[in-house]
Amino acid sequence: MLDGLRDWVPDILLFGIPSLAGAVLFIWRDGALRRRGVTVRAQCVNQARNKDGAVALQLRYEADGAQYTITTQHYRFPPTGIGQAVDIIYDPVHPWYGQMTSELGRGIVPWFVGGIASILLVLAGISYL
Repeated sequence: MLDGLRDWVPDILLFGIPSLAGAVLFIWRDGALRRRGVTVRAQCVNQARNKDGAVALQLRYEADGAQYTITTQHYRFPPTGIGQAVDIIYDPVHPWYGQMTSELGRGIVPWFVGGIASILLVLAGISYL
């Protein structure tokens, strides 16, 4: 039934395993921020535009006496400007990992990518049965 899929198994493994691993990492990090995240104020220190004109913000915050900088996703209309403050949430176990509180939990993409990768990997395995 799935014999035609056998020719694609190397490609599925090459792209499916890293995609699944990346999706699991994003889902795990989001869960860690939800469980133990600490909310602090961060200051916008820079903005960068991509070729489409969308803006990514560089935010600096302090955690346990150390300074950390994160870069946000790209925005058409940035929620803050250089020199202004915004709330971020960071993981106290890994304080270099943080994101804006407004970005927390908005990503359905890791679930979607992880689901597709899982299905393809399972079908590739079944094709050998």
